[in-house]
Amino acid sequence: MIHDDETLVREMLTRAADDLPAGGPGATVLVTAGERAVRRRRLAVAATAVITAVALLGVTALLGVRPPPTPADRTWPPTVAPTAFDPARQLFRLTWLPADLSERSLRTTADRQTTLALRATPVGVARTDFRAGSVTVTVGARGVDFFTDQLSRDNSSAGKLRNEPTPWATPPGSPVDPVQGHPAFLHTSPNRQETVLSWQYAPDAWVTITGFTLDRPAEVLRRVAAGMVWERQPVRVPFRPVALPSDARLYQAHLSWRDGQWGRAVLDYRLPGSSAAGGDLTVGLERGDQPDDPTGVVQGRPAWMFGQNGESGSWSVGAVPGCAGCRGVVGTWSPAGSAALGGEDGARDLAAAVRPVATHDDEATWRPL
Repeated sequence: MIHDDETLVREMLTRAADDLPAGGPGATVLVTAGERAVRRRRLAVAATAVITAVALLGVTALLGVRPPPTPADRTWPPTVAPTAFDPARQLFRLTWLPADLSERSLRTTADRQTTLALRATPVGVARTDFRAGSVTVTVGARGVDFFTDQLSRDNSSAGKLRNEPTPWATPPGSPVDPVQGHPAFLHTSPNRQETVLSWQYAPDAWVTITGFTLDRPAEVLRRVAAGMVWERQPVRVPFRPVALPSDARLYQAHLSWRDGQWGRAVLDYRLPGSSAAGGDLTVGLERGDQPDDPTGVVQGRPAWMFGQNGESGSWSVGAVPGCAGCRGVVGTWSPAGSAALGGEDGARDLAAAVRPVATHDDEATWRPL
């Protein structure tokens, strides 16, 4: 019973007591009794709510239903940005992207998180994909500089390939209407193919939304920004856990979709003391046609090996149980990564051990990291 209901009951009891014959119970007695009844009802409702909550939590745990975000997750963006993100957490979601950009990807690292939507068209005899249009949303941790890279691309598009970039004193572009209450800037590259909307979501921490070969880019980028919801959630993948070195730490997650269907989900890991530029090892699941013929057989299944060079290389094993068109993938990119998996044989066996979750086309059932 809410406060307004209690007030209404109190007034009704008082008016009823005023209308009773003399000598009956007074208004104070009736109101006190009513308040006791209200308290008893409140306790009963609270007990019912606790029992219901416990039951729902049990069902949620059994079914693996994704819980709602916690209050801490809803308070993003932070007023003070961290110097490093958790790659296992997705920081934001987008409620609108151009419908014709049907290829999507999510990449999470410690210094930035990026969502990309693009439209690719095959060209040439080799039918190589060419990016015909894209929108890229990138959120940086505190201190991450996006704008030196932007200036390098501008110099390249202007034919200044040999010029060293000089960082801008202020964000590139001209001031435009604020985004999410923060001053914003709009920049167009010299060849006019790239448009960037940027704003500082916290001190020394930026968001950029970049459009490539778009019609009415400023309008599109502002609409994407308006539909950006800050909400941290676990990154989820469509494959089950595999046996990895106990000291391996997630370095990067990369997932991609095409026409609404997932195509690739890979996780990069680093090992203590690593000097690798990126991850030391990779594990994941991908599906789609493999353009090359198998280079071998593993456990009676077709297998491919690419770029094997001493202790670095990648292996994939097809005909994955539960996903016939899928391939388990494993890569080692450093001597430490190769040694941690037991060399080439261990990496190949691990690729053969990758399995999808039971209903991998239903993202609600994906495994949270």
